[in-house]
Amino acid sequence: MKHLFILLLFLSPIMVIGQEVVHQNDSIPQFVSSTVVVHDKEFLRLYRLYKPRVVKVYPYALYAADLLDQMNNNLASIKKRRKRKKISKKSYQKLKKEFKYVILNMYTTEGQVLMKLISRETGMTVYEIITKYRGRKDAAMFNLMGKMFEQDIKTAYNRKKEYVLEAIIRDIESGKIKFDDTVVKIDKEEHKNPTFNSLSVID
Repeated sequence: MKHLFILLLFLSPIMVIGQEVVHQNDSIPQFVSSTVVVHDKEFLRLYRLYKPRVVKVYPYALYAADLLDQMNNNLASIKKRRKRKKISKKSYQKLKKEFKYVILNMYTTEGQVLMKLISRETGMTVYEIITKYRGRKDAAMFNLMGKMFEQDIKTAYNRKKEYVLEAIIRDIESGKIKFDDTVVKIDKEEHKNPTFNSLSVID
């Protein structure tokens, strides 16, 4: 029995039920259970590894989702194809401008996490976003460029598979992890000179 408990203790993730004894007038004790989540060493290692990456790139995923929502709302009331195309191009250029040097300034692993989180927040892969608003030709070009920099713009977010990222985001949303959703824009000069400290915040 002891060996079975030890085996269960190191499964990832596992649920351990803690029990608290409550006495009522010296009668038969009642047991009130509280749930405690216990994770193994590998989960904790991945959590510590991904936490700073998520905290850094998650604001940009949220911003991208907001921008796409605004664009879809603007397009919803427009019936003329030419005008819809013009708005799509303008919004896409804005998204590209805001993200270009931010992404270029990221480490490869941070960019990979960003691709996943954009998919999580928008419900579309980056490839699908480009295809929808700029066409398959541009999407194919960016897909090829992404592969050169070890980025897969076709990455779709899977909540079950990305359980570590989900745990980090839950902790952000609950306030357990300190998080600032301010999006900082990096221009060409700042990208060339990383030591340059003047960053402008995106409204």
